[in-house]
Amino acid sequence: MGDNHQVYRRINQGLRQLYPKQLTGRQARHLNTLAGMVSGIVRSGQCQMKAMGKKAPDKSKVESRSKRFTRYVQNEQVDAQTYYLPFIVPLLVGLARCGPLVLVMDGSEVGRGCLALVISVVYKKRALPLMWLVVKGNKGHFLKKRI
Repeated sequence: MGDNHQVYRRINQGLRQLYPKQLTGRQARHLNTLAGMVSGIVRSGQCQMKAMGKKAPDKSKVESRSKRFTRYVQNEQVDAQTYYLPFIVPLLVGLARCGPLVLVMDGSEVGRGCLALVISVVYKKRALPLMWLVVKGNKGHFLKKRI
């Protein structure tokens, strides 16, 4: 079994252990895709869909995996409440065991005419996003009324 598959399997098992309830068939498929994305990020060190697709273990073509990841993040059925929030507290608890938590806030231009305000925890010189808000607007400062 290759390293990519071992990493994927450990991530998938970890996500399932942290998930607060029994998964339906659709939720299980979504969680498998999420595990593939996370393992792709871990193995490639990048968060571009193509880079994740290259390192995610699957018998499908890299392009097919990249498209599946893109569809996943664009799917309105995949919401933060179900597929993200259950993992934040265990992540922070685990990181706190390694040392003090450092949080950073960043405002960045994303896409065309949108701004993202992101709060992340720093781990091994990487910012892991915890919360974010995306609003329409031009590059510059967030106004109080936007937040």
